[in-house]
Amino acid sequence: MKRSLLGIIFLVSAAMGLAGCASLAGPEREPMQLEQLVSLAKDGKDAQAIIKAIQDSNTVFDVTASQYAKLSRDGVPDAVLDFMQHGQLKMAERQGRREALQDAWFYGRGYWGWGYSSWVPRPYGVWVGGRYYKRSY
Repeated sequence: MKRSLLGIIFLVSAAMGLAGCASLAGPEREPMQLEQLVSLAKDGKDAQAIIKAIQDSNTVFDVTASQYAKLSRDGVPDAVLDFMQHGQLKMAERQGRREALQDAWFYGRGYWGWGYSSWVPRPYGVWVGGRYYKRSY
């Protein structure tokens, strides 16, 4: 009796957990395009409103330096361009971490025999604005 009751409780909680995950996803949104960004700037939106729209769309822009210059000429505020560049840096950092985890290696005294082992991913670097940032996970 006790086992069957625990099994039922487990199944009900698992079903509730799965149902909760499905409802938390929310509607999928389209990523913001650069043209939309320029049109928001030309409509007179301030920098905070444009940044809020970027955050709401969950968009990370992968923009080149020439595109940043064009966006600046088109009237996109500097605070928005800084926010976009910060997001691009975070995206590059995440990618570097993924690659570092895939290239992980072990070192230290004795993997099994000496009582400890060390797991260390290889360091990775990101170039931003002509500066090299060395990171490790």
